[in-house]
Amino acid sequence: MACCPAGAAPYLAADHVDEGQVGEVEGVQYYSSGSGDCGLLFLPDIWGWNGGRIRALADDFAKKGFSVWVPKLLVPFEEGTDGDGLPPVFSLAERGAILGPLFNGDWKAANVLPHVQKVVSAMKASGVKKFAVAGFCYGAWVGMYLARTMSADELVCCVTPHPSITIEGMVGGDPCALASESCCPWAMYPCGDPAAGGDKETYDREGDLFKALDTKFPGKIETKRFGKMQHGFVLRGAIKEGQLGVGGDDVKAAIQECVEDMAQFFEKHGLTPAKL
Repeated sequence: MACCPAGAAPYLAADHVDEGQVGEVEGVQYYSSGSGDCGLLFLPDIWGWNGGRIRALADDFAKKGFSVWVPKLLVPFEEGTDGDGLPPVFSLAERGAILGPLFNGDWKAANVLPHVQKVVSAMKASGVKKFAVAGFCYGAWVGMYLARTMSADELVCCVTPHPSITIEGMVGGDPCALASESCCPWAMYPCGDPAAGGDKETYDREGDLFKALDTKFPGKIETKRFGKMQHGFVLRGAIKEGQLGVGGDDVKAAIQECVEDMAQFFEKHGLTPAKL
């Protein structure tokens, strides 16, 4: 049982110089960058709060006027990455079956949600009045659980590059039923060819999960498939010489396109910092 489809991008080491700071609230650590009343909550993939370029993206959005928060959510498997999630050497292709007990145990969205809620409380205490979620891969599953507990006055929208909301089905739940309880609209950016190991069709316009969301929020759900990209490309796609995996200028352009789409979705739903 794995959250990522076959051919997903491998681990990418963070090579970014952090511009934010690490904090802690009620035993939950987080990385935060920027300030203001418009917030973004980045829910990481299974390599956690300091894998790939998640902090680089957080700092980039902070420069646009957002208060961005990246929580450390997962009990580390083996040593994890910076104490969170999977270790750098973990191979999804070779060891993906190991994830099943984690998704049904410590990493189950319902078990992780209380940690997320503590960070949301810290966001609000810092001055954030409304915010959006960006759930990357596994983080989208957790984001769905948060979205059914919040008010749309506070959590105004959610986005998910390379979503893995279907983990809900792997642990005996119903992803569409979960999506139907969301308090706000979503934009989804699935990857690859569904017929060749890419993200499932459920995220596309004719897919069941899209329809479940669209029934709740008619005309407000967006989806765009990055058909030539590997699952995980926004955080883990190789764009520099020496990075593991398939990459280059096409990946760099796709990342930029996806990030711009995310920013436009935030703006469309009223999340517009003064600096934008």
